[in-house]
Amino acid sequence: MNKHVVVLGGGLAGLSCAYEMARKGLRVTVVEREPAVGGMATSFEEGDRATAGEPDSDYWSYDFGPHRFHTDEKELLGHIQEILGENQVWRKRLSRIFLFDRFYNYPLELQNVLRNMHPFEIVRILFDYVWVRLQDALRLKDYQDRNFSEWVEKRFGRALADIFFIQYTEKAWGIPATEISSVWASQRISLLSLTDTIIKTVFRPRNAPRTLVTDFVYPRLGGIGELARGYQRRIEAMGGTVIADAPAIRIHREGARVTGIEYRRDGERQMLEGDHYISTMPVTELARRVTPRAPDAVHQGLQGLGYVSVVFVYLRVARDKITDDHWIYLPQKHLKVHRISEFKNFSPVAAPPGKTMVCAELTCRVGDELWRGTDEELTEIATKDLATVGLIEPHEVFGSFIKRIPFGYPLYDLDYEGNLKAVMDFVHAFENLESGGRQGLFRYNNMDQSIEMGRMMAARLAGETDADHESVATEQRYFG
Repeated sequence: MNKHVVVLGGGLAGLSCAYEMARKGLRVTVVEREPAVGGMATSFEEGDRATAGEPDSDYWSYDFGPHRFHTDEKELLGHIQEILGENQVWRKRLSRIFLFDRFYNYPLELQNVLRNMHPFEIVRILFDYVWVRLQDALRLKDYQDRNFSEWVEKRFGRALADIFFIQYTEKAWGIPATEISSVWASQRISLLSLTDTIIKTVFRPRNAPRTLVTDFVYPRLGGIGELARGYQRRIEAMGGTVIADAPAIRIHREGARVTGIEYRRDGERQMLEGDHYISTMPVTELARRVTPRAPDAVHQGLQGLGYVSVVFVYLRVARDKITDDHWIYLPQKHLKVHRISEFKNFSPVAAPPGKTMVCAELTCRVGDELWRGTDEELTEIATKDLATVGLIEPHEVFGSFIKRIPFGYPLYDLDYEGNLKAVMDFVHAFENLESGGRQGLFRYNNMDQSIEMGRMMAARLAGETDADHESVATEQRYFG
């Protein structure tokens, strides 16, 4: 085959697609905005890899927050292990919620909740849940799924919904739970009700959700970005091209066909033409860059689609580890940090002996006070919050730095589905363009989903399947 496929975006969806197409004999060019591939699954390294794990090591590796690859698909897992080669470790997952000065396992486990929570709160939760179920059964109250708040209240009762779901979601998204689509809840909360929580934590069925997977694979060296780097090496070895530090500025079209990509590199504008185009860049940016300009209805939809941005505060701490957790949720609103992660719990050599790095996440909007905060201000916020919950002492922090991501999470407000439809209908109308991946579909999906979507797009382009890659990001088995 001599068909030339241009892939916009060097995240995991774009790279897995390019890798599979190169394997099938297609000519592939990947164009990535950032200096390194990986997207949100990019990692950073400092020091000498060769010293990792040694007593005098100066090696550090860290990601854009926590990334945990897990899947129940054996073939996909084998594919990932092939990409990583010998550079992999297996870890037992541990994520918790810090609430009322205690740690609760997440996903929720009945025994853990009963052991940690005050008896009064337990009685209140159970009574509230029974009352909600009774009202629903007798039709005394019309419980619907019009928003996130209604969805969780109907399934968990108001008390449990407030404690574990609503306050964290409102804090992370920055808007009331009544203004968040119920789609977010149905996709991201694997346990479907309080009854479901009890059944699945007591009996542990074989088909438990992915969030109940207890083990996961992770690169020993290089952070989660080793996946992206592994794809890049293999793409280039097969004759493909990866152009980094090259933001796309125009998507040229004639009618229903894309005719070329205009990008900027080294201060100069360059054109790239292909036979087919795969986009994994934010679909909002894709539609805005199309020329001639998209219809007004599309731009109206674009105006209604937003993102939650993320500021990552990295703290170097003079302690071997502060917890055993991969990440900890901090839902209480008097704390500005909403989640922390510790990379040494992903790989034991991610920091030198006697030292660790903690990543504190602050959600915001581009241009707001947190986004514009100085390094000193943001470091102070993160240090104070971690000290408040008793995880560190301020004097243990001996260094810090900040990273920002503008397109962190697609904002699932009550109007997003209609606005997104206007944009996706426009994109779907192109004969030689497909949009996929987390950013390309405006969906908050996981790494395995993005990789599977990329591989499926490649298979369909090669004529090996008629399967729709967008179904990967909607099937319930993929969420958790």
